[in-house]
Amino acid sequence: MNKAIASLLLLSLTALLSMTTPNRPASQSVVVLELFTSQGCSSCPPADQVLRELSQQGSYAGKNVYGLSFHVDYWNRLGWQDPFSTKEFTDRQRAYDRRLKTQTYTPQLVINGRQEAIGGQKGRILQLIQQQSPTTSVEITGKTAYSSDQVTVAYALSEAGPYQVNAALVQQEAETDVRTGENGGRTLRNVNVVRQFKSVTPAGTSGSLSLSLPSGLARNQTALFLYVQRTDNLQIVGALQL
Repeated sequence: MNKAIASLLLLSLTALLSMTTPNRPASQSVVVLELFTSQGCSSCPPADQVLRELSQQGSYAGKNVYGLSFHVDYWNRLGWQDPFSTKEFTDRQRAYDRRLKTQTYTPQLVINGRQEAIGGQKGRILQLIQQQSPTTSVEITGKTAYSSDQVTVAYALSEAGPYQVNAALVQQEAETDVRTGENGGRTLRNVNVVRQFKSVTPAGTSGSLSLSLPSGLARNQTALFLYVQRTDNLQIVGALQL
């Protein structure tokens, strides 16, 4: 076989492979920011603003960034009942604090379940985002079905493991006129306020779950976040916004 024919065959084979082998984009690592905040805390509004900015930016240092606002209830006894606060979110924060060996405070930001920072320290938070490993991503896909009073989510993971799947139904924007407490007289604006939250541990790589829709909250005011978390060390390894 002469060189011309060999070269022609090689070019034909390369073209055939390029047509039959799909291009698979590399998985982009994710960063989930969980802000533990309260409308009764005068130090929290700057942290709420940082979360807003990072959520709107959507990515940083080649990573997809997702921000969630969990309102805790232990400030309620000091003059203002935060309408978005629950004991469930306080318990979630304290579970992190036990794992991270830190005190419970607001505004506390937990990054990928692995590190924490004061929620208003944007420079430090950006530094921690940049440090997150790009090799820990688990791909998650999901599909939602809405009814008049709930949303059902079917999900699938790219691999099995010691994982739990978290679903957070958020109110994308909230504005509250605070009448009493440390922020009395202020109008507070919160972003991605978690209104319903559920965690499940799938037996395999797929499953489904349902969340109730809060009364008076229209579907177009909400978003749904799915994120995958290791059950052994609480590290978040995948996320998706639906």
